[in-house]
Amino acid sequence: MLKNSLLLLLSMVLFASCTMERKLAQKFIKEHKPGAIMLIAPDFVYKTSFKIPYIENFDALRQEEKDSIAYFNSDIVQFCNDSTYISNFIEGLNRGFNYFGFPVYEGRNASEFLNHGDEAYIFNIAQIQLEEYFDSISGQTSYDAESANLEPIFVTAINLNNWIEVIKLNHEKSEPRMLFNSQSITDDFNGHFIYYPLTGEFDYTYTIDSLSVEKLYNSARTLGFRHSQWLFDFLLNDYILKNMPEGSVPEKLFTFDFEYRILKRLNWEPFTEIKKEDSEK
Repeated sequence: MLKNSLLLLLSMVLFASCTMERKLAQKFIKEHKPGAIMLIAPDFVYKTSFKIPYIENFDALRQEEKDSIAYFNSDIVQFCNDSTYISNFIEGLNRGFNYFGFPVYEGRNASEFLNHGDEAYIFNIAQIQLEEYFDSISGQTSYDAESANLEPIFVTAINLNNWIEVIKLNHEKSEPRMLFNSQSITDDFNGHFIYYPLTGEFDYTYTIDSLSVEKLYNSARTLGFRHSQWLFDFLLNDYILKNMPEGSVPEKLFTFDFEYRILKRLNWEPFTEIKKEDSEK
């Protein structure tokens, strides 16, 4: 009897907490969503390659020489134009926030933005980094324990790393916050096994549609749009966290679907927040 009563009480507490989270999310969307947004672009893109050619005594070289050799052995990042990549990323962000109904400003409109009466946010794209490397997908090409494809298969992959500083205006106690997100893109890989019934043997065949600089630029535009949704969700869930009753913490995260105007469960956290004390270590 006591056990059932405790379970019932726990269920009621969890239900009340979830109800509070949803109410706070709805309040944010109606009353506290950004009134205006400013985007600040970086001046350049950090580009790194981990594609190391075979060079005798490579490890004996100075680090600067290693980095230079690997960079010029890359297939994509050395040919990426910083301005094009950045403008595509900002274009995606701008398109996303405009789609959500928020006025968006850039550096040339700073005075107009600062005079905006509503609650406003600055999203400073503090750093963009591209890391090119070989990714092994051999482990994904096993038919069964006896018919694994034993030949190593490598594809080109690029990590797209972004550091975004979030600054809330019109709020005395607001401190800048740094968010980090990393996504990756690879060559398109399509492979399948062929079974030969007369011999009982398998063969593996595949095709690779290689990455290109143009595909990288398109990825920047798509990633920018996705970041606009993730940044809105970050502000939404941060508002919920800060306005929960004392001693309570949110049990789940939310995302707002702007197309259907509904709240949904967010099953992952797009950003890792970099605390000031972490960056000083």
